[in-house]
Amino acid sequence: MEDPEKKPEPDHKTEVQDTELKTTEIKPTKIQTLQMELAQTRTLLAMDRTLLAWIRTSLSLFAFGFTLARFVHDLIKNKHLSEFKTQSPEQLGITLMLLGILGLICGAVEHWLSLRKLNKEVQVAAWSSTLAVAVSLIVISILLMIDLIVNLTPH
Repeated sequence: MEDPEKKPEPDHKTEVQDTELKTTEIKPTKIQTLQMELAQTRTLLAMDRTLLAWIRTSLSLFAFGFTLARFVHDLIKNKHLSEFKTQSPEQLGITLMLLGILGLICGAVEHWLSLRKLNKEVQVAAWSSTLAVAVSLIVISILLMIDLIVNLTPH
């Protein structure tokens, strides 16, 4: 009668096969490597296109808001549009400018988070030229809006 606490001895052949399976790595072929690199490039370019769309939309909002705030303010100031209140177009323009800046910030943050997520899988640069342009435009837009607000206030 066999002892139930006694473990069966491992089969030497099975042990060798397990060791071989653990040490053997399957290397991708050149074509597979090229396909993976091209997929990564397509993903990065798609992320850049998405950020460029955010930039385009945000700049349109910002530019329209700036134009509305500045141009309509000047028309009212020069008595060409006497029936409008001065503050209405300014407030609407500044609101549109804020929406443009907010959109630009959200697009840049989304792009940066996507780059970080992709960087966990594949080694990619933390900054792209598109992201640098977006950050520069955020800074310029904020400075321009501050200048506009300061210059539109009555002295």
